[in-house]
Amino acid sequence: MPIVLASSSPRRRELLEKAGLVFEVAVSPAEEIHDPEMEPHVLCELNATLKAAAVADCRPDATVIGSDTLVFIDGIPLG
Repeated sequence: MPIVLASSSPRRRELLEKAGLVFEVAVSPAEEIHDPEMEPHVLCELNATLKAAAVADCRPDATVIGSDTLVFIDGIPLG
């Protein structure tokens, strides 16, 4: 079964390569949600799931990896 990374992130690609995985990259068309009312870990999980699900719809033959990152400094989200 093919593995598909639902991200264009060079760092995520590097991590999977270092893990020795053979994979394809497919940039997810999913729109990220930016909701300051949501707990950060819930928001990250939701966005990762949305990205993976959007790619999985096009690639039902594959295992799809989705991920998301939030960076906070002193409780303030960056980007």
